[in-house]
Amino acid sequence: MNLSHFLILFFLLLLVSQVKSTDDIIEETCKTCASKSTIFDYNFCMYSLNNSPISPPPALLPTDLSFLALTPMLQALDNATATASTIQQLMSEGGGFEDDVYGRACLQDCLELYEDAAERLEEAVRVFVSREEKDTVKVMVSAAMEAATTCETGFMERDGGDGGGAMTWTSPVGGENYKLFELGEIALCIINMISPITSMSL
Repeated sequence: MNLSHFLILFFLLLLVSQVKSTDDIIEETCKTCASKSTIFDYNFCMYSLNNSPISPPPALLPTDLSFLALTPMLQALDNATATASTIQQLMSEGGGFEDDVYGRACLQDCLELYEDAAERLEEAVRVFVSREEKDTVKVMVSAAMEAATTCETGFMERDGGDGGGAMTWTSPVGGENYKLFELGEIALCIINMISPITSMSL
């Protein structure tokens, strides 16, 4: 085997080992988070972290916990923005709520909640990337998660429930509420795993 063939093989093996390392750390992270909460969705965590909307910056590897924490925060921001648009469509003519006064009121509440959640998540990402003030970021992410549960609870009360008990995620935007809540859980869990001395600069 000549030197060029050896180098090609070496870099291929290095690439494979990096991919395996990335897969391993994602699986380990999701398992750790799932072990800490009975409502944490392990499969959703695996899907989220394996489908990052961005590539890691030069200073970070895909296995860096800071990068892993940023992934669900960006996904949650995308979710909040898209869900606000979905709610506006549901409230428009032909959205199916023309004669449902209570339902429209719930949607209006959800719209305001999601617009606020999007602003908080955008700020959370900015703070996390620039200074990584974990406590501030956690407060903002938690507020976005609360927006999802509050939106869902409003529809549960409309349908005769008292708003208590386990979330059923069956409202007109139940799927979106569930995703936002779970993405928040993933982000919070990973942020809590990051060492206080860890810093991130993009």
